[in-house]
Amino acid sequence: MGSKRDEEKKRVDAFLSTKKFQALGASQEMIAALSSLEIVRPSEIQALSYKQVMRGNSCIIADQTGSGKTLAYLAPLVQRLREDEEKGNFSTAKNPRVLVLAPTSELAMQVLSVCRALSTTCPLKSMVATGGFKWKTQVENLASGPDIVVATPGRFLHHLEEETIQLGKLQSVVLDEVDILFEEEEFVEAMQRVRKLASKDVQYIHVTATLPTDVHDKIFNKHPDSVPLLGPSLHLTAPGLNEILVDCSGDDDSEKTPEAAFENKKKELLNLLGEKRVPKTIIFCNKIETCRKVENILNRYDRSGTKLSVLPYHAALSQEARLQSLQDFLSSQKPEVSTFLVCTDRASRGLDSVGVGRVILFDYPRDPSEYIRRVGRTARAGGAGKVFVFVVGKQVSLARKVMARNEKRHPVHAVPGAST
Repeated sequence: MGSKRDEEKKRVDAFLSTKKFQALGASQEMIAALSSLEIVRPSEIQALSYKQVMRGNSCIIADQTGSGKTLAYLAPLVQRLREDEEKGNFSTAKNPRVLVLAPTSELAMQVLSVCRALSTTCPLKSMVATGGFKWKTQVENLASGPDIVVATPGRFLHHLEEETIQLGKLQSVVLDEVDILFEEEEFVEAMQRVRKLASKDVQYIHVTATLPTDVHDKIFNKHPDSVPLLGPSLHLTAPGLNEILVDCSGDDDSEKTPEAAFENKKKELLNLLGEKRVPKTIIFCNKIETCRKVENILNRYDRSGTKLSVLPYHAALSQEARLQSLQDFLSSQKPEVSTFLVCTDRASRGLDSVGVGRVILFDYPRDPSEYIRRVGRTARAGGAGKVFVFVVGKQVSLARKVMARNEKRHPVHAVPGAST
């Protein structure tokens, strides 16, 4: 027991910086706000970012999932807003001073929750502008002069077109999960509008858990003055993560079809269900159709519904249903029930999933970046967790290579500007 606690302490100490918030330039008000959230020491990426964000420098904040990137930009931004107010600079109707763009409504809501947690000590107005919420309420909130607007690109564009938001007082733009945002056409259009309408002095903060070379180059093409703030664990899995490869290829003589592979995965999933209970598990699938099949497997395993709680989370659900599933999963505390979130990659994109003891990759991800995001849903913030990686055929050797790099603490992707 003692050695286990020692290992946990080592992981937490490695996750946290040796610096204190006060030494980074945090105000007493902000230190009090963070303390109210039981945060007394910054993580490594938070320590790297604080002064640069406070100075108004455009930057890239990149580190592994669960490293504290949301607070790495929000805490110094909120402090800047408060200090500006002391100089008489306030947000006005339709004119926020900070805009955060996020790829999904769920991530936007999570960022908003952190804003509101800080605002209990550091008074400020924040709001979310995404699809699925009442347009009229958003228009009214914008008219009240919010300091921070957290939006998805599509809804942000709609507000621009209707002139319910203006960018005349905009100081900072945060692009959260920027590697994913780059894939969206609406994001490209949104950024064209921002650059046209906002001041040339706007600060751009690019936030990501993965920084492949093409994403790095796109950022510097548009914002060449960006300061790279690359956390020590970028493109690495968490130290407390235990990766377990599960070969579902079957015997040499067995049938090699997608249907046979699914049956082999089903068998392995059922085997895991028979092991020691894990309170929270996330299961990743590549397709919505597979999610539904896995949900069916779990529901049939526990027909009474007394042992398992099975929650779907994918794009075929309404936004309201997704948010409800996510809330039920995060707030689940029944000791006798194992809760499963069955999802596509939506759940790998920046969502804070503290308390997840196990991740199952029912389908192997299509690229290394997605592998890092998925397995990063457990063993967060210096904690421990397990990931079971189901693979078939050629995926076996691919997964072994990735795991070998992880075990040696070698990045899955090259880190831009670093020797490999």
